[in-house]
Amino acid sequence: MDITEVLREHWNLKPDAVEPLTGGMNSAAYLVSGDGRRLVLKAVDADDTAFEPGLALAARLDDAGLTTGRPTPNNHGRLVERVDGRQVALLEYVDGLELVETDQAEIGEFLGRVHAAAGVESGDTADWLHFMLPLEASLDLEPWIRPAVEGAVTEAIALGQLSWAWLHGDPAAEAFRRRPDGEVALIDWGSAMQGPILYDVASAVMYTGDQVVPAYLRQRPELSAELDRGLGTFLRVRWAVQAAYFAWRITNDVLTGISGPADNLKGLADARRSFGR
Repeated sequence: MDITEVLREHWNLKPDAVEPLTGGMNSAAYLVSGDGRRLVLKAVDADDTAFEPGLALAARLDDAGLTTGRPTPNNHGRLVERVDGRQVALLEYVDGLELVETDQAEIGEFLGRVHAAAGVESGDTADWLHFMLPLEASLDLEPWIRPAVEGAVTEAIALGQLSWAWLHGDPAAEAFRRRPDGEVALIDWGSAMQGPILYDVASAVMYTGDQVVPAYLRQRPELSAELDRGLGTFLRVRWAVQAAYFAWRITNDVLTGISGPADNLKGLADARRSFGR
């Protein structure tokens, strides 16, 4: 894919510089400088169904006052263009430093603001868990994976009705930025979906620690009982997703966003330890 030509043809932008960005597990990204601005061109597989809804969510949240790296519509007003079998979008670049694991208060508070702004009607947890189906064929890579995943899924369904919102889907510390003005931003909305808020909270706890929870509840105190009831279960769900995801990557020799196969093995090993296996 000729990045310069894509920008010229679809966004009327003639870049001064294009620089590859690293770190995307399921995407390719480039820092683009041109017309006095810095932007990010992001490309994902054509069958990535979460990409365009995630961009639309980022735009809505940005309209609500949350900095998200919102997408820039192209010449035809579309958020996504399809080029050479890839989905391509152009996003606002969010300057600032990545948050780290000790920034749990900022992470929890921002996540609470996201869910407050993007609440939706509760759905069926069993139906929602179907997002894991593409990974199902890899669950027998090691004997512990399928029982761990199926056990976590059964526990989650047994919780019954839960509060839902549009989720970020993968709120690791490095997805958050502390901007030069001190405000916090959240980028990388490629895993966004509607689902139980417990999934995002559990993801943030998994990545950074349990001090995310009191910070989150300062924004959403009405969810205290629900978090008490279901967070432990959804931590197991989140680790189950990690196990299934890295089993899939290992099975299919997927090496995007990592330095080599050992990183996939580490991701699976971390999940195994969480289940005491």
